[in-house]
Amino acid sequence: MISRDTFNVEEWAQIVSAPAAIGALVVTADPSGPIGLIGEFRAMMDSMKSYIEAHAGDSALMAALRDYVSSQPTEEEQARLKEWAEQQQEQMKANRPKSPEELQQHIRDVVGAALGTLQGKGATAEDMTSFRSLMVSVAEATANASKEGGFLGIGGTLVSDKEQSILAQIRQELAG
Repeated sequence: MISRDTFNVEEWAQIVSAPAAIGALVVTADPSGPIGLIGEFRAMMDSMKSYIEAHAGDSALMAALRDYVSSQPTEEEQARLKEWAEQQQEQMKANRPKSPEELQQHIRDVVGAALGTLQGKGATAEDMTSFRSLMVSVAEATANASKEGGFLGIGGTLVSDKEQSILAQIRQELAG
């Protein structure tokens, strides 16, 4: 059964970064202005935390995620997380996506790696369903966080056609 101790620091970072990557995909589908971006990133993080808290009883993975995100990392874990983040940043710089399609593929790779890690560590069907639902929830909250188009918050649509399209793609790809 999955628990907080099932994964090492780097694996947890990989798992936690997958929903954030999905949220970032929605943000890049139809970028908002600076105020909208702040709202979208805040919604991304808030929705992730609230989903995990609300669904901690749904699966062992959600309970472990709740325990992981609510606990303070040790100094050693912080150092390892910093090292992992720096490695990720260097890889991203070296392989910066040059098109929206490359960005989407990169995010698919990030999500696929997280799903592979979960399966490799014995995640149950309930764990996988809960994790996929978490990612869809983050994507939807991000899309609904800021109006697209309009001027100074007047007019525009809550979820643009581009965001609707990327949400449909996310839902489809995470359905399995």
